[in-house]
Amino acid sequence: MDNFLLFVIAVLFILLAGLLIFYFQTQQSFREISEQLASMQGPAPISHSTESLRRELASHHDKLVLLEADITKNKREFLVEDELKTFDIARQQIKASIAGLKASGEWIGLPFEYEWNEMLERLPNVLSLYRKAEADKQSQEIAVATGPNP
Repeated sequence: MDNFLLFVIAVLFILLAGLLIFYFQTQQSFREISEQLASMQGPAPISHSTESLRRELASHHDKLVLLEADITKNKREFLVEDELKTFDIARQQIKASIAGLKASGEWIGLPFEYEWNEMLERLPNVLSLYRKAEADKQSQEIAVATGPNP
């Protein structure tokens, strides 16, 4: 009886040792596979800090406010190509900054932060001249596409 009990304990010990070896080998294989997948996916996207997003948002908004002030002061009726590019870049960057702030959960909203549409409401001259320039550009593209009238 003592030999039989000793034999059962030895078999259980060997099974336990085998299961532990199998478990750790499997974990090592999973770790290697995870590392290979991570290396194939490339570098992780750079996440901007909240302060850098707010600074970028304020910087581009200030550019548009200065453009609005210049238009109001000089009573201009058109935007030059550089100003159109500035408007497009500011729009893209402001929307990206707002999306980044919302994704990180740091978006405060009204009355402290404005959405893109709310910013445009406070820049009526820039918006109207931009729309006018875009309409002119589209009408020129349509005229070129249809060709000269006979």
